[in-house]
Amino acid sequence: MKVLLLTPAPTHLHLGGIATVTRWRDGLQGRGHLCEVFGSTTEGGLKQSLEGTIGRFRPDIVHAHDALRTGVQLLGLRTPWVVSLSGEDLHHDMLEDRGPIVCEVVRRAHRVLVPTAEAGRLVEERVPDAVGKVDVVPRAAVRLPTTGTDLRRSLGIPRQRFLIFLPGGLRPIKGQHRALGVVGNLRTSGADVEMIIAGPEQDATYAAEMRELGQQHPGVRLMPTLAHDRMGAAYTDADVVLNTSFSEGASPTILEAGILGRAVVASNAPGNRELIRHKETGLLFDTEDELCRQILALYRNRSAAGSLGVRVREDFQRRFAPEAEIGALLSAYAAA
Repeated sequence: MKVLLLTPAPTHLHLGGIATVTRWRDGLQGRGHLCEVFGSTTEGGLKQSLEGTIGRFRPDIVHAHDALRTGVQLLGLRTPWVVSLSGEDLHHDMLEDRGPIVCEVVRRAHRVLVPTAEAGRLVEERVPDAVGKVDVVPRAAVRLPTTGTDLRRSLGIPRQRFLIFLPGGLRPIKGQHRALGVVGNLRTSGADVEMIIAGPEQDATYAAEMRELGQQHPGVRLMPTLAHDRMGAAYTDADVVLNTSFSEGASPTILEAGILGRAVVASNAPGNRELIRHKETGLLFDTEDELCRQILALYRNRSAAGSLGVRVREDFQRRFAPEAEIGALLSAYAAA
């Protein structure tokens, strides 16, 4: 089978999207299928048109990842095509001014791929025409290499200091501002903690506000995007990996941290609840006060943090195997 995969661009601002699409490409090619990725042209590279790419490659199926940012381009395409919905599609774009066009993509796609059963129910409620053509394709948890330069060494952070790592693109839906006051409150309680927030500036206004606010909170560092080969080492360097999003599809950062056995504290938001089982494989918070108490508890009992990491790794190995993801993807393609 020849598969053309569309990824949101520019890819340096949509790291989760390109990581997911690249994983699908590699998995499909490992099964003997021929794949190309459209939309991942690096700056200065030759830009091709989608129409030209389809005409040259002649795919058997086209798969757009992210309805608003890539699926819209496929409206009217005669070649069979599917769309996989991002967390932003599900919990933001479908509900805003752009909702009608996102719903139109869902209506006209041959199959609609979602990461969880809960997301599938949401799609069918909002777009009744999608009933019967929604496929659940759980995201795989893939272990990243941990050989890159670690954060502690490069930033001079002592080994005994409790390190909180908050990765993800800087935009309002990711809610990083909710974590800024945590370090100050924890230090007031006598905790020796530090927080690193790292990710691309996906919303320039929000990113500027975050950087200004970050300067007012000692113990918080805002960093640009880390190279992919450094992310595994960054996760393993952290005592806790944090997710503050107001909504998610299936957070790549939670999957990446969990499969490496790191303790995860995440917002009790759609998507996150499908990944983390509260007090069993991680901790979920509703308020900033809860977030602060949870991290303080892990700081005071680091063996509990270690136990959460072990349990989440075992859970993710069982539920989010890469082989199962590719099998579900191929089933959806066959149905299209």
